[in-house]
Amino acid sequence: MKKLLKLPLRIAALPLIAILLVFQLISSLIVGLTSIVTNLLATVFLIDSVAGWIANAPSGLIFQTAGIGILFAFAPHIAKWVLEKVTDRTLGLLDFLKA
Repeated sequence: MKKLLKLPLRIAALPLIAILLVFQLISSLIVGLTSIVTNLLATVFLIDSVAGWIANAPSGLIFQTAGIGILFAFAPHIAKWVLEKVTDRTLGLLDFLKA
């Protein structure tokens, strides 16, 4: 009886798993390629904030460039964390199909 009740849910989970796997593949490629660009931008902004500090630029400008540099440095890590959560959900659905 229990298997009969789970069957429609398993059938409904199949397209969702396919969508999640395609999303994961595309997102991993995008994050991998754009992390190079974001790390370069982070380096530029952080070096600019140090140069501004040496040149006695206004404090607001220094903090703004340092903040943007830190944001660009952490952006790939945040995206990777989100992709790991998507992976966990996909694996949970696959375990549901196996059970």
